Amino acid sequence: MAYQLTADVSRFIESIDFPKVRSQTKVFTKSAAFISPILSNSDSYESSTVTKSSVIVLDRETLEKRLGESIAHRFQTTGIIKAFLSREWNSVKVSPNYLIKISDCSPDTLSSSIFARFSIWDGGKLVGDFAEPLRIGHFIDVLFSKTPLTRGVRLDSTQFESKPVDILKQHAGTVPANSNLNGYQLASSIKSNTPIKWNFLSKITLVKKGQIVDVFASGNGIYVTMKGMALENGVAGGNVTIKNLSSDKKFQAKVLNENSVKVHL
Repeated sequence: MAYQLTADVSRFIESIDFPKVRSQTKVFTKSAAFISPILSNSDSYESSTVTKSSVIVLDRETLEKRLGESIAHRFQTTGIIKAFLSREWNSVKVSPNYLIKISDCSPDTLSSSIFARFSIWDGGKLVGDFAEPLRIGHFIDVLFSKTPLTRGVRLDSTQFESKPVDILKQHAGTVPANSNLNGYQLASSIKSNTPIKWNFLSKITLVKKGQIVDVFASGNGIYVTMKGMALENGVAGGNVTIKNLSSDKKFQAKVLNENSVKVHL
């Protein structure tokens, strides 16, 4: 059994005076939002405002660059296309999201002179329609001879270096730097630092008329070898007429090298 005792203990304790304290209540608000710091006097007011859409000037140089890119896309060309306006151009102010649409080019093939019809659009709105005569440059890397080369020499990549040229002008018909010249020889002698043109080259004759060659025939799981006679000269990778020495039958075969040809059954 529990007992509870009560008694007056105030007579054992001296009286205590508690000073009156003014209560202060602080309220804290928790938020998941990010609060940006207060700008100092040195910070620009514009940094706290929404940046306005910038405006660019579509001047002659900028327009020529964009027209060159558009023409390259239209004709699906490799290399670099440069377009040059043939008359004065009045600058136009547009946003960075403007578009140039080419509607027509005359002639409809890439040439050194083109008359282009195009329109400029900005934010889905038509800025204007234009028709301008253009001078066009088509620049690609082509092969130049490092040293003088004589007629009949077989060609390989070590004999040349590449340089960018405009193939629509005096360098028309030059050989692109990425061309494979295996199986070609020079048809005429050239000096050093000469741009190589296709009409300077001829394919090497590997198989000569009257020559006996090995004929490799395959197809439908069959593989046959035989001897044949070339009835004409044949160049690397080219087709040549062959006569079977056993049956005198004539057929077309592809030249593999100086001594053999291949035919598909």
